Amino acid sequence: MNVMDRRLRDLLDAAAGEPPHRVSVEALRRRVIRRRVMEGIAGAAAVAVIAVAVPAVTGTLGRGSAAPQTGIAQTRGPVVYVVNGPASTVTPIPVATNRPGQPIKVAADGLNAIALEGRTLYVASSQSGTVTPISTATNTAGQPIPVGAFPNAMAITPDGKTLYVADLTSGTVTPVSTATNTAGRPIKVGNRPRGIVIMPDGKTAYVMNQGSSTVTPIATATNTAGKPIEVGDGPLAIAITPDGRTVYTVNPGTGHGGNVTPIDTATNTPGRPIPVGAFPIAIAITPDGNTAYVVNSNSDTVTPIATATNTPGKPIKVGDAGAAAIGIAITPDGNTAYVVNSDSDTVTPIATATNTPGKPIKVGAQPLAVAITPDGKTAYVVSFGSGTVTPIATATNTAGEPLHIGRGFTIVITP
Repeated sequence: MNVMDRRLRDLLDAAAGEPPHRVSVEALRRRVIRRRVMEGIAGAAAVAVIAVAVPAVTGTLGRGSAAPQTGIAQTRGPVVYVVNGPASTVTPIPVATNRPGQPIKVAADGLNAIALEGRTLYVASSQSGTVTPISTATNTAGQPIPVGAFPNAMAITPDGKTLYVADLTSGTVTPVSTATNTAGRPIKVGNRPRGIVIMPDGKTAYVMNQGSSTVTPIATATNTAGKPIEVGDGPLAIAITPDGRTVYTVNPGTGHGGNVTPIDTATNTPGRPIPVGAFPIAIAITPDGNTAYVVNSNSDTVTPIATATNTPGKPIKVGDAGAAAIGIAITPDGNTAYVVNSDSDTVTPIATATNTPGKPIKVGAQPLAVAITPDGKTAYVVSFGSGTVTPIATATNTAGEPLHIGRGFTIVITP
C-alpha cells in the first residue's frame, strides 16, 4: 500500500468508518469526497448548493482565529454547514462574516452525508443507521430518524417533499417524508448503493449500486424499483444533466483506466462507455449541461465530456503525480471548475472556456471537498487533516485565512 493509500485509509478510519468488512482503497476515496448529497439539483456542483446571491467577498476573509459566534440563526444570507464526523457535530459558518458558529451536536455517531430542504438540514449517521434533521432557523438538531443500515448518500425531490436515503449495507433506499420526518418502507435496490440523483420533474430517482455495477430507477409516485440498468465496473459517482435527459455514472474499473456510462432516461438504456483517465472518482456538469467534467484520481487529470455527443476531450492536468485529485465543483456561471487535490493540499481552478488549468491554490492538509457560494464569489474548501475550511476568492483565486472548525469532510451552503 503506497503513502496515498495509507493516508486515505487512515482518514476514513478516523472519520465515519466503513461497514465491518474492509473495502478497497478506491471505495474509500469515493467515500471521502462527500459528494452527492445534492446531486439531484440541476447544475449544482458535487457538494455545493446553488441558490440566491450573497454579499461580495471582501476583507471578511481571514477571520479564522476569531472566537465562535452565537446567534447564527439570526445572521442574514447564506450559511456554510460543515459536518465533522469524528465529533458528531455540524459547524455553521455565515458567509457574511466568515466566523464559525457554535457546533451543533448530533445525537448519532459516524456522520457522513448532508442534504438541505428549505430550512432543514438532514445529516446521515453511518453507525446508528439514522438521519437527523437540523433546523437552520435555530441551529438545533431534532430526533434521529431510523433508516437502513449504513446510510451514506441522500437526495431530495425538487418539490422538497421526500428525502431518499441510500443504505449501503442493507442494499435499500429509504424514503423519508420531510413534512413529518418519518421513514417509509425501504425500497430494495442493488448491492451497496452509494449515490442518488433525481429527475428535475421529480418522477424518477436513480440509485447507483457500486457492488452490483447497476443503476436502479425508482418511480417516486409509488416508491417502486424498476429493472436495474447495467453500467461499468464498480461505479463510484453519479450525475444528471440539468434537462434530465442523461444520467452519467463514473466507473473506475481496476483503477488503471476507467469509463463513464451515459444512461438515456427516456428509455433507461445505457450507452456506449466513454473512456476517461485512471481511476475516475467524481463528476460535475456545467449549469448549461453542455460539458461533464470527470476527475481521474490516479492520473491527476480531469476529462471533459461533450454531453451532446458523449465524446471525451483532451485530459486536463490538475496536479503533480500523486496529488490525488478527488473532488470538483463548478461556479454557478459555469466559467470555472475547482478541483480538490487531496495529497498535494491544493485546489486547481480550470477555465472551462479553454479547459486550461490555473495555478494550484494552497489550502489546508488533506482537502476533501469544495462548495461554492450562490453568487460564485467564494469557494469553501474542507481540509480534514488540518481541521480547517479555507475560503477562496474566485475573482483572484487567492485563499483567505483558514477557519478552524475541526475534522470536517462534508459541506453544504444554504440560500
